[in-house]
Amino acid sequence: MHYYEQITIIDPNLDDTAIEATVQRIKDVIIKQGGEIIKAENWGRRKLAYELNKYQKGCYIFLLFKSPPSTIVELEKLGKVVDAIIKFMVVRLIKKKQIEAIIASASRAAEKDTPEAVEGSEVKAAESVEAAPKPEEKGPEEKENV
Repeated sequence: MHYYEQITIIDPNLDDTAIEATVQRIKDVIIKQGGEIIKAENWGRRKLAYELNKYQKGCYIFLLFKSPPSTIVELEKLGKVVDAIIKFMVVRLIKKKQIEAIIASASRAAEKDTPEAVEGSEVKAAESVEAAPKPEEKGPEEKENV
């Protein structure tokens, strides 16, 4: 399976429930094809860079997911059929740094959900603050030249 990012611009004149229903249809296609949604963000209504199909604003939706390549064909079909979708673009992430960043952010988000992880991160943060050298502790050879 490959990692993908999708940005979809949805009709801004729709109410929030219709927008959520459209996003859910996109998510359902990904899941039915054997994919996994890693992150879904609603960036809200924003002004478009240029006019698209007589729209000057659009509701931006960002999806980060992992799925087989056949899913992209289904997403393109859905994007062409659903009238609420103004524009969409799917990008495959191929650089290792991008994929590692996704996995790391997903694991951090999972850790934040557990109460033990939150307490542990606070302790680690406090230890790192105590271990950091204080500015006044610098010796004469470490002073910066101005």
